[in-house]
Parts: sequence; structure tokens; C-alpha cells
Amino acid sequence: MNWNLKEIFQDDTAATENAKLRLNEIKKYVEEFENEQELGRLVELIKKIEDSTDNFAKSSQYAWMRYSTDTESSESQKLIGSIQQLEAELSESLVKMEVKLAALDDASIEKMIDLDKNYEHKLRRIVERRKHLLSKEAEQTLALMSVSGRGAISKIHSRLESAYTFDIEIDGKLKTLTVEEIKALRRSTDSHLRKRAMKMFFERFQNDSMVITEVYNLIVKNYDTESKIRRFPKPISMMNFENEVSDEVVDKLIEVTDQYTNLVRRYYDWKSKIMGEKLTLADIYAPISAERRIFTFDEAKDVILESYYAFNQSAGDIVKGFFDTSRIDLLPKKGKVGGAYCIYSTTKLPPYVLTNFNGDMYDVMTLAHELGHGLHGTLSRKQTFFNHDTPLTLAELASVFGEFLVFDNLKNKLSKKEKMALLASKIEDTIATTFRQNMFTKFELRAHKKISTDGYADWNELNEIYHDELKNIFGDVVEIPEWYKNEWAMVSHFFETPFYVYAYNFAHCLVITLYQKYLEEGRTFAEKYLKLLESGGKYTPEELLASVGIDVKEEGFWERAFRFIEHLVDELEEAARD
Repeated sequence: MNWNLKEIFQDDTAATENAKLRLNEIKKYVEEFENEQELGRLVELIKKIEDSTDNFAKSSQYAWMRYSTDTESSESQKLIGSIQQLEAELSESLVKMEVKLAALDDASIEKMIDLDKNYEHKLRRIVERRKHLLSKEAEQTLALMSVSGRGAISKIHSRLESAYTFDIEIDGKLKTLTVEEIKALRRSTDSHLRKRAMKMFFERFQNDSMVITEVYNLIVKNYDTESKIRRFPKPISMMNFENEVSDEVVDKLIEVTDQYTNLVRRYYDWKSKIMGEKLTLADIYAPISAERRIFTFDEAKDVILESYYAFNQSAGDIVKGFFDTSRIDLLPKKGKVGGAYCIYSTTKLPPYVLTNFNGDMYDVMTLAHELGHGLHGTLSRKQTFFNHDTPLTLAELASVFGEFLVFDNLKNKLSKKEKMALLASKIEDTIATTFRQNMFTKFELRAHKKISTDGYADWNELNEIYHDELKNIFGDVVEIPEWYKNEWAMVSHFFETPFYVYAYNFAHCLVITLYQKYLEEGRTFAEKYLKLLESGGKYTPEELLASVGIDVKEEGFWERAFRFIEHLVDELEEAARD
């Protein structure tokens, strides 16, 4: 199953021409906006700018989809470079609108909100952003320089990694594998193959250590400099502000996650005994039994659809639409970006999903995860463009919830051994999404501080910081091979979006509470949940969560999530004893 990009644009030229046309519209509207004084007309112009930006985003979505399915194509590289240049000009124009709005007094802002409640959240966010905005000229300069800033620099990392191939002997035959295919061997039933594959994979980054180190230092300096000139108290605060969450809430999440790391050690001690071997980090995702369950695409599709339909008919219909209209790019191939994602950059197009499906339980859950994003993106298209997207802390909400739906359905269809394998896989995925992402966040905090203080962090220094954080989680329960110190270099979020990663932990803990509410309330919860997803980013995260009875500031909120994880470990140990 592959995307048909001609459904979006017939060719690259059409995508580029659309972007240029919409950019010219936006520039014209923004020029009028800057010179306009009448508040009613300003609101009308916001609508026009919004619609043209939405249409421009079709080109952005097409360019990224084109590039991510074939990063080695010179045509896709040229297209995304061209679109990014136009995006910089777009950002410059939108900054002018934002600076003008930020300069209005509070009374004028309130009058504009009264004229169109649809823009209440956006306008209030602009008021909050005032203290972090620079002069119009400085904001324009930053916007124009973004074409050569950290986003552009991060492409060096993604292009390096996506071009990697690995020649490895499997079952007596020499095979050439992509990044995603060799990473999938972490879940092989062959212990020696797992270790050989991961050693080969991580040592490959060592070969490019000079480039990766320089790229990372540049990105960190760029990000931290911007956070400083925008007057944020610390670098992570800039991401917290964008996520509409306080430093205190994020600090508390990091602190509580740290307090429960004994669960990681407890689980892997159990797994080591079950597998009868001392585990290394290459083994933490290994199946606990040699009887590995492989799912065909049709089997994965059936269980996912059944799970969503059992939750809600409308949700099931939306997810089914991805399969019916081939909006899933499924299989790994050379030049395709690693991992998985769902893209919905515009309300003018439906969401699309990309995966690197290999057929194990993890891949089924990954597909369920991305289709959860797809459900969210489809429902939030009911909002206008400026309101359809959410901060990162809520962006993972529907995806993780979807995983839980499939998990609970699937575990009732399996034999005892398969159920244990699924429980183990779910616990490992939960550890990866909570404790591991927390470890990533702590690495970033230390790496940014090191680079800020010393002006530079070399490859070995970054490796040692990462090794320290690995030890903090796994202790002596899991052996850490020397080459695993390189693992930080494969984490794309470090390069593409600094401090992105805590959002996974935030969302996973949040969804655990949401899912417990669903189990308590049943189908009546589904309507409230879907309404939340439909709201997109129209309201503050606090308001959105309050609609389903959630308050992340409540005492003990994060602890409840980790007690649920503890319950999963208890369930697995009990299943093993039966």
C-alpha cells in the first residue's frame, strides 16, 4: 500500500505554483492588515490570511510526503528546499500580522474577540506571547533566516541516517537492510543476531561522528540563543510555552517519572529470568518467547478496525477510510524516512499515515498509534486552520489512546504465551514512551547546559552524558554495551525539534488517566472524547482536558499513571505464574 501523491498535486511544479500563488495572496492581505485600523476589517483579513495559509500548507504537506518516501531523489530534495524557502517568506508575513496584533491594546483585542469568538484562543495567545516577541524587524529577520536555521541543518542528520544501508548475514545469506529493517532485528528471536545488528547499527553513527556532533552543536546553539533573546528563563521553557504548559508541570513530570524508575529495573529483571540470559540493551525489545507472532497486513487491519468500531462507530468509519483510500504508505524501502508518522498540515487535505511495517506486534501497535493521530486530524478538520492543530502535549493523546484500544482487544484473542508476549511488548512500549523519553529529556537538558556553558560538547562528552542517563534507568539489571553510548545520535527529535520528547511522556501519562475514565464510563465517554478531538486547538489544553474531567495540576496526577504501569507489570507476572 503506497500513497498516490497525484491526488494532492499532479506534479512538483503544480505544488510549487500553488505555494507561490498563496504566498502572494498572503503578502497582499498582510500589507493591507498592517495599514488597517478598523477592528472589524482586521478580523476579516485574519480570515483571508488564514484561508490562504491553509491552501499554502497543501504544498508543504505534499513536499514533505514526497521527500519522506524518497529522500535520495534530487527532485524531492529540490522541491522541499524550494517550499522551505517559500515557507520562510510566509513566516515573515505572518510575523508582521502577529506583531501588529501584539501591539494592540487589551480593549481592542477584546473587541476583536467579541466580533469572532473563533479566534479567542489565538488572540489571547498573542497577548501572552507579547513578552517573548522581538521588534518587527528582528522577527522578520528570524523568519527569513529560518531557511538556513536549525530546521534546515537538521536535514543533514535525516539524510545521513536515511541513506544508511547494512550488509548483514541472516540464516546464512547476506542481506542488505535499510535503517528500519535493521532496527526491526531488535525484536528478533535470535539473541546473537540482535546484538550483531545493533552493534552494526550504532557503530555506523561513529563513522559520521564529526558531522553529527557539529550539526547537533549548531542546532543547540541556534535554539538556545533564540530562547535567550526571547527572554525565556531556560531553553526548555520556549517549548513549554509553545505546548501551553508551565515549567512547573513539566518539572513535576520529570521528577515523578524519575521516582518510579524501579519499575524499569523490576520488569527487566523479570524478563532476564524468563529468557534465561543476562540482557543487554540490544535485548530490551526482544520477544520473551521464540514463538514470535507475525501479523499479515490484513490481520493487523482487521484487529485495528474491530477495536475502533467497538469503541465508537464514527471513529471506526474514519479509521477505515485510511485503508479504503490508500492513505497509508506501509512498507520500508531504501531512501524512505525511518519510523512512522501521520501528517495533517492543512484542513484542505485528509490526514495521511506513513509506517515501516514488518508484521510483529510492535508494528501493529505502531499502525494503531498513527491511525489514532489520523482520527484526531480528521475530526479537527472541522476547525479553521489556525485552530485545527494542538500543542505537542495533546498531539499524542489520540494516538496513545488508540494503542490502548487495540491492546485490550488483542490480548483477549491470544493464547497464554501470546498474551504474555503482548503484555511484555506493551510494558516495553510504555517504558519506551515514558521512562525512555524522560531519559531523552534529561539528556537534552544536560547537553544544552554543557554546550551553553562550555561553548561546545564533543562526541565523547555527549556519549558520556547519554551513558549516565542510561545507567540512571537500567542500573546493573541490563548490560550497556560500549557502542550503545552512540544511541543518542539516532534520536531524530534531538535534531529536528529540541525538547519535543517529553510530550510523549506527558501524553502517555495523560492518556492512561483518560483510558481509565473510558473503562469506568463506557460508551458514554466516547462522545465526550470525540468532541475533545474535534475541538483541535481551539481552546487551551486546560479547557480541553477539563471537558473530560482531567486536571494535570491535581496532586498525585502523574503518580496515578505510574501505578497503572505497575499494575501491568503485576498482571504480566501473574500471567507467567498461572
